[in-house]
Amino acid sequence: MTQCFKEHPIDDQRLNHNSTPVADCECKEVRLYGSKTLITDVPILTCSCLWRTFQREAEEIVAPDGVLISDPVGRNRAINAAYARLWLHDSRFQWAGLAAFASKQVGCGLLHAADSIELIREEREARQRLRESRRESGLLTRGRMAEQADELRDYKEADSRNPVPSVDFRPQGEDMSLVQQQFRHVHDMMALGNTALFLDVYPLHEFYAKRGLGELKKCLGARVEIYGHPKFPVLWPVGQEKLEFGKFYSEVLLAFEAIEAGDIGASVEYLAWHEQNNILQPAIYEDHQLVALLRANHASFVTGFPSGVAQAIELTLTSQCQRVEDGRTIGFGNNPLADLSDIKQRMAFVLQAATRFDQMLSDHNRSALEQSINEIASGGSRL
Repeated sequence: MTQCFKEHPIDDQRLNHNSTPVADCECKEVRLYGSKTLITDVPILTCSCLWRTFQREAEEIVAPDGVLISDPVGRNRAINAAYARLWLHDSRFQWAGLAAFASKQVGCGLLHAADSIELIREEREARQRLRESRRESGLLTRGRMAEQADELRDYKEADSRNPVPSVDFRPQGEDMSLVQQQFRHVHDMMALGNTALFLDVYPLHEFYAKRGLGELKKCLGARVEIYGHPKFPVLWPVGQEKLEFGKFYSEVLLAFEAIEAGDIGASVEYLAWHEQNNILQPAIYEDHQLVALLRANHASFVTGFPSGVAQAIELTLTSQCQRVEDGRTIGFGNNPLADLSDIKQRMAFVLQAATRFDQMLSDHNRSALEQSINEIASGGSRL
């Protein structure tokens, strides 16, 4: 096992027992029922204390010093590495191993969206410089011909890199065109789902790893209680109205019971359902704009129209973004009407990837898989 979690003083303390010896606790005099009485405050280790500690550790990964990592790609790399370390810590955490690759693929999508926004901006600015030059000096103006030739070349190069058709519209007063705004929405929703899922699932694994199944059963229902504490706020970017923090889901308990029983395949399936249905579905896949954009992206990729706009919906079980042709890339399919927001279609895709991941652990691809997970764990994923 590798070092995965931080050590905390409460790690070896008994649940529902005092965490400080009574002799070391402060004794003070208070007035109670009209008379002076000596009171000793004895701190007790409760389920809420454990959840607050483990939740804070997950938060420190994505929000060091309490500040959320502003760059979604950098935050994604931190999440990928944490998932990978979970699997390296305990290979029974097979869902986490698969999640390291799935989250890495989210990072690839973030880069694609951000790069597309930037390339559209570069083309617009190059076109604007060319127009302004011609407006100021006219065409084929003596003394400006070489400069205008350079500007025309720059524009053609920027136009060739622009991933969208030339027909785009930028509303007056807006910094981004409509297509850029669409890319930005997909980018932001993917980052939101990635962060929310991590903040939900990582503390569950740490609780089980440190406290065991018995205490997880006792305390799972108490997790919801730590939200809204005035002194210890919980980082929950998806919003309590959209998705209640820490809600009890039976799939979570079933997943860790399966891990305890050695049924790793069942644990992956239970956690995959929790991930997709309980967290990501309400967090992002019920957003109508995102659903429409995902459908359009998949149809565009399958049909090839418009060319160069869409990114494939796929999962590659390596540390890189590019697909490979040796069976380690799992695609969503070639039906242009397929819908990633449909939980049944999405679960079939996830379980197909889970099956391939499990197969690789027992065939000649295991060493390559382990190398990729180690690269992700060290922050070296080639996004």
